[in-house]
Amino acid sequence: MHAPTGELLARGFVREHGAHSLLVEAEHFSGGWLAEGDDAVVEVLSDHRGTCTYDAVVAFSAAGRIELRDLRLREVVQQRTAVRVPVAVPIHVTQRLEGTELVPLDEPLDIHVLDVSAHGMRIRCARQIEAGTRLAVRFTQSRAPLDLVVEVLRAQELRGEFAHGCRIVGASERVTDELFRFVLDEQRRQLAQRSEQRA
Repeated sequence: MHAPTGELLARGFVREHGAHSLLVEAEHFSGGWLAEGDDAVVEVLSDHRGTCTYDAVVAFSAAGRIELRDLRLREVVQQRTAVRVPVAVPIHVTQRLEGTELVPLDEPLDIHVLDVSAHGMRIRCARQIEAGTRLAVRFTQSRAPLDLVVEVLRAQELRGEFAHGCRIVGASERVTDELFRFVLDEQRRQLAQRSEQRA
């Protein structure tokens, strides 16, 4: 978040996002002067939308929490890279997508998700999955369980098993945002865990 003059006021994370409002939790906060009614310029990074820049008005500012209202979109810059986070998530897969229909797999698959982003995941399983196969995957690590369809793009051998690069297809904006939120939360959790282990 910046002042209209360009001065950096705060860096942090969006905790709540309404149609015309934001609640920001500031990790680095230098805007003690902020008061209700002050103008601000806010850059929000979204894996789905890219970097969105808004003009806004301060509704509340105290103890590193800043509420902004009257958001007016100024600019959107699309990001080409998707943030990924390593995970170790076992999932039992029983269905695939054929056209628009879910059909049972001949043999259920036990997969392990190795990393995840808002747009894809890397999975490992005992047998190779043909490129183009679309699997129905229930991802339960996010705040609300998400029913995803992942399309296998490629496979490579990995210590006697197979790792597969997959893209998530047909996801709504809500699902994409929820996955991106999970990725950021998991990154913060892993960083905090590493810091505790070093202490």
